[in-house]
Amino acid sequence: MKLKKDIVLGCVDGNHFAIATGRLSKKLKGIINNNATADYIFQLLKTEQSEDSIVKAMCEKYDAPEDEIRADVKEILEKLNNLGILE
Repeated sequence: MKLKKDIVLGCVDGNHFAIATGRLSKKLKGIINNNATADYIFQLLKTEQSEDSIVKAMCEKYDAPEDEIRADVKEILEKLNNLGILE
C-alpha cells in the first residue's frame, strides 16, 4: 500500500499536514493535521509499504513496545483506508 498520488504532504512552522489535490480533492476536503509520528508514517507511505514494514521502521525510530506500535500503525492505516487515500 502507499498514498495515492493526489496526496501532498507539507510542513509549516513545525505543523505537519496532508492535503488532497486533483480528483481526490472533490472527495476529501480540508487538511489532515499530523503529529510527528503520523507524519513519519505518511512519509513512509510515499513508497510501497506493508503494515509490517511500517511497524519495523517505527520500532527502529521510536523506543516503544512493538505491540503498542503495531496497534497505533493499524489504527492509522484503517483511518487512511477509510478516507480512501491509500492505493
